Amino acid sequence: MNKLLFYGTSDAQGVPRLLCDCKVCTQKDQLNQRTRPSAQFTMDGNVFLIDVSPDFKHQFHLYNNKKIPSTVFITHPHNDHVAGLGDLADLCYWNNVNTEVVGAPEVISELTERFPYLAKRKGLTFKGTLKWDSRETTITFHKVNHGFNGHSYGIVVHQKQGERWAYVSDSFNVTKEQWQPFYHLDLLIFGTSFWKEYLQKEKRSVYDVTEAMEIKAKLQAKNMVFTHLSHDIDIRKHAEMLSDENVSFAYDGREILLP
Repeated sequence: MNKLLFYGTSDAQGVPRLLCDCKVCTQKDQLNQRTRPSAQFTMDGNVFLIDVSPDFKHQFHLYNNKKIPSTVFITHPHNDHVAGLGDLADLCYWNNVNTEVVGAPEVISELTERFPYLAKRKGLTFKGTLKWDSRETTITFHKVNHGFNGHSYGIVVHQKQGERWAYVSDSFNVTKEQWQPFYHLDLLIFGTSFWKEYLQKEKRSVYDVTEAMEIKAKLQAKNMVFTHLSHDIDIRKHAEMLSDENVSFAYDGREILLP
């Protein structure tokens, strides 16, 4: 049975944020204790990881069952998505395991420039590609606008039986052409930092929940799960405000069945 486990579900600052005394950051509800974004999924008998956050070591201790991922897929090289690569490299090196780090060619090029010691070290290998195949699954990378923060890549998982799901953690001002690979998905995991964003549009980098609900309808996704949640999101409160029973919030440690 194929499953996805959310390692981390916050935005770049985590929840609670440093020195923040808002209601969400000061409460003790575990649903609102969020680390930086990453997700593990099992498929074809293998363990995969999407992004390696700065909190990877903590996340691995909490949620992993002593299975080192065979492949890591990178959405984009921002710190909150890749700063755990050093910890992953140590894990692989000392356990004599090789893990492949896969992403768009420009993303892998930037990572090997930023972390040249990792590119030379036993344990990790880097592969730049827009299409990756395994026995029963094809994974493709699709460039999307990330608003003020440049661009990112959405990851689409195509299963041989026909099911398709995607992970799009960081996107804003996505064009009509960029949306094309994401229509008619069985599941869309989508980044939404705020319920209703307050910043001016030119300064924004991620859609909010209200906009994402419209995107779900536009793309005709069967199910949608929100991740990349800032301290603006109180899961218990906002879950009651969702108008679609096929939409829900992710939280650290949540496990879902994949299509």
